[in-house]
This record gives sequence, C-alpha cells and structure tokens, in this order.
Amino acid sequence: MRAKIIAAIILALSAWLTLLPARADDSLKRVIEQKTLTVGVAINPPWILKKADGKFAGYDVDLTNALASDLGVELKLVEVPWNDLKPRLLKGDFDLIAAGYANTPERARDVVFSNPTGAADIRVVASIASLGKRPGKALTAPGYKIAVLSNSTDEAAAKEAFPKAEILSFNNTTDVFAALIGGNAQAMVATSPTPQMAARLYDAKFKLVGGPLLRTPEAFALRPDDIRLAQYVNNWIGARTADGTISGVRRYWFGGFKWMSRFDTGAKPEPAKPKQ
Repeated sequence: MRAKIIAAIILALSAWLTLLPARADDSLKRVIEQKTLTVGVAINPPWILKKADGKFAGYDVDLTNALASDLGVELKLVEVPWNDLKPRLLKGDFDLIAAGYANTPERARDVVFSNPTGAADIRVVASIASLGKRPGKALTAPGYKIAVLSNSTDEAAAKEAFPKAEILSFNNTTDVFAALIGGNAQAMVATSPTPQMAARLYDAKFKLVGGPLLRTPEAFALRPDDIRLAQYVNNWIGARTADGTISGVRRYWFGGFKWMSRFDTGAKPEPAKPKQ
C-alpha cells in the first residue's frame, strides 16, 4: 500500500514537471501569437528619443525594432514615466523594458535582466562658473546642487560620490537637462553620453569634470515568469553581438553626435521642479 502511495506521488510530480516547459514557453508563444512585441520606454536620449512627429528613435528603439523583426512581429512602444517602468512591466502592460535600463542588484530582485546590450559610464558635467579654480573642492562643498534622474543608478552614484551635495531628483532626463541649463542645478550626474551631449551643446557654459563615477551594464528587463521569452532575447543578443549588429547600432548612437541635428533631444527644455 505504501509503495502504491509513493508511486502515485512520483507520477503526480512527474506529471507536474512535464508541464513546466510548456508553461515556460507561454511568454514567447504569447508574443508570436499576438504578432506584437510591446516594449516599455521612457525618454532618455540617446536610448529613447521622440521626434517632432511623435515617433520614437534611439539606440534601444533600433535594437527592439531588430528584435521584433527577427521574431516576425510588430514593435509597439509604450511611453511611461521613468519611475513607472518597473511596476508597469510587472503589471503586464508590456513584455520588456528598453530605455537604457541598468542592470542593478536592487532591480534584479523584482525583474529578470537579459544579457547586457552594452555598458556606459556615469559622469559629471558642471557649470564652469560654479567650479571656480578648484573643481574638485566645489563639487564636494555642502549644498552644491546636482541634478539627477530619480531612482536611477545616476542618483545612487551621485549620492555616494558627493554626500554633502544637494541632490535634485527629477522624473525624466528632459527635466534633468532643464535644471542644469536653467541654472537650478550647478551640475548634472548622468549616464554617458548624456553629459558629453550637454558639454558639446553648451561648451562655453558647461564642461565634463573628472572621470567616470561608475560603469553600469545596460540590458532589457523582463518579468521573472517569462522564462522562454528571456531565453530567446538572450539568444538573440548573442547572435546579433556575434554578427556585429549591436556594435554597429552602438557606434551610431554613442560614437558621435551627428544624430542630434535630426531629433528633438530635449536639450533646451523649460525649467522643471525637482521631485520632492
């Protein structure tokens, strides 16, 4: 009798285990059957930009376009505020996040990251007038105002590097730019090439200060249960890294600034208030 019970338990477990691959396949099957890859984005040049006609462009737009094309589906981009990316992904509003989203241990508690699509340095660009003759001393002075993107690796790096500074957090990159350009902040900590963009646009007013504060890996973020889709995305990144597709896209968006004349980068926005 006991042997029969044990056998029944083993059979039940075996039957349950056979369901796991099918369940794991549901995420990729869902995307293919719906004929749409839905991607959550937030404005973050040059990863995500919006042209005057309302269409998106940028590094992650090119990558996800290529990903969707290889899947044989349409690409649908859903714009949300930066801080809404993770909760909206977990809610099921899109299949993945692609917005220059850094892979961090904190975020990995809630989402699954793909293999890296690149890596970037977090740097400081500051008002020349605010630096004086000793930039290092100015940046570490109490109350020095530094603009950052809220809940980002930029914000974490700024707080660690400049503990005495007044960190002004904003909900999007456009407002971070606005704070620096409008004089509400004396410096900006951001992921490259955003600081270089600011220094180039306003070379008489701003300059890069020091070296990188931190180097972060960029990746797509997916829901933890979407195992099969995550596997496909990783395989795709491997294949398109090997054939040079990803490096070619990266050279265009990160190797120079020729694209800036074609898009509204939000480099000269209206002043914005920091997040309270």
